[in-house]
Amino acid sequence: MLLQTILHKALAHPKDFPPLILTALTILSASCSDLTFYTESGFQPDKSAIDAEPVIYLRAEQSADNRLGIILDYGEGSATKTISAVTDKPVKLSTTVLLASAPEDFVSAYSDSTGIDYTLLPTAFYSLSGGTSLILPAGFATTSGNELTIYSKNRFGTVIEPGRYLLPLVGTSSSCEVRDNSILIDVTIREKYESPKEAELYTGDKMFTVYYLNTAEFDPRLACEMAIEESKCAVFPEPYVGLGNIIVLRSTMLSYDEDTGKVGLEPSSDILYLLNHYSEYILPVQETGRKVLLCIDGGGKGVGFCNFTDAQIENFVTTVRRLVDTYGLDGVNLWDRNSAYNLIEEQSLPEFNTTSYPKTIKALKEALGQDRLVTVVDEDEPTEYFHDVAAMGGIEVGQYIDYAWHGYFDNTEPVQIVDPWHQDASMVSKEYPRHPIAGLSPERYGCVHVTSYPGSLQFNPEIDKITEWVDAGLNQNNISIYYDIHSRRQDQYEGGAYCYSDYVLGAWFSSTLVPLGTYFSLYEVLWEDNNDFSGYNAWVKDW
Repeated sequence: MLLQTILHKALAHPKDFPPLILTALTILSASCSDLTFYTESGFQPDKSAIDAEPVIYLRAEQSADNRLGIILDYGEGSATKTISAVTDKPVKLSTTVLLASAPEDFVSAYSDSTGIDYTLLPTAFYSLSGGTSLILPAGFATTSGNELTIYSKNRFGTVIEPGRYLLPLVGTSSSCEVRDNSILIDVTIREKYESPKEAELYTGDKMFTVYYLNTAEFDPRLACEMAIEESKCAVFPEPYVGLGNIIVLRSTMLSYDEDTGKVGLEPSSDILYLLNHYSEYILPVQETGRKVLLCIDGGGKGVGFCNFTDAQIENFVTTVRRLVDTYGLDGVNLWDRNSAYNLIEEQSLPEFNTTSYPKTIKALKEALGQDRLVTVVDEDEPTEYFHDVAAMGGIEVGQYIDYAWHGYFDNTEPVQIVDPWHQDASMVSKEYPRHPIAGLSPERYGCVHVTSYPGSLQFNPEIDKITEWVDAGLNQNNISIYYDIHSRRQDQYEGGAYCYSDYVLGAWFSSTLVPLGTYFSLYEVLWEDNNDFSGYNAWVKDW
């Protein structure tokens, strides 16, 4: 938990922490203990509460927990956020809330707790438009906004050095109690990342590629350097074309509290590290035009997307939205696997049903909006009824899904083309039949999902089915999915495993619709500069 260590130190050694900091720590500890945001309903104040003095709460723009993240390039630009205060009822007399930065003691303790080396943001690099005060006029329950601006270069031309800075603002009032009295502004000053070998991401209509990336092994910036090299034919305008329109980071599990029944998210330690170092590892990938999503799997406790209660749907959606907003992600990928629904009867859990998952997807898309992606893996029982609107309680679930793709791949069996719209075609998988998802355009469904295959399947004729499928005009899009992102250089060998992007796309574009002689090969990371093979492990994780 983020602030428990600091709080315990403060309570054990109160003389080392001024009262202002103790108050801030207590509030922050309560609000930041995990990634799950829970809401309470049905509260009715009693008469004593009605007669009590107003209570003031600090609020930060677009933040559910009064934490703001700001990223600025070294020596360039500024960012402005609005700070305000609200009360549970109008104040009788004009009231002032004073804002002040907590001292370096707090920043040091917070650094120890989070494992991130913060420096207190110098006063020369921020300003408040309304000074250090927030005014609540008599008869009002909210203040006007006080704009906080953070500078990478201040008005005197001084540049702040790259690094991680913290500005902990604390509010106090002499006439009213202030709760939620602290706002944490996490400021990153970064030197803009430049890939040593980067091909421009292909965004045309000839192909759309999706990569999963195992964060337990690789740095997400590997995605920036995945490309194909085209030879002999001009299918694409450039000789090197960047791959990976969507990058899905795994793994984040669904969490379930057996005592309270609440659900949330449990990111792996690697995902947490990447989120806390977003500007270094994730932002560079997004700056290439790639969308970065989190894959959310089941948690193995018998509770999953298919047996959520309405309250759990609200918990889950609120948690996801807060995480996506806080860390600047482009959306999520829902994969209902490993939920352990077989435990339902043993644990007396809600029954598996056909309305929970559609309701969750609908609520999640409405919460994230059009600018964030909701993608879904179509596999086995959790989604097999997605064609049946009546079974889903009238929800046409595909209307709330940006992209879906099948989840049937196995490196011990040939490539499977799972095409719900052409199930009877000879090249389409009979082992894994699926129905079209109601409301989802076929242009948004990935029918080809592959992994890395051992040499024994290298020349398996099943790969030719992709060419046959394309030649027959059955591909209603050019989406292909890869689990996980690999390159021979990252895996420290050449050969031995096949069906990387070049292998699949080579079959895709070997169609008779494309001039003969076209072939593709992966442009290996730093290949030209590493004849001595010193480029191995270029993007193996370094944390």
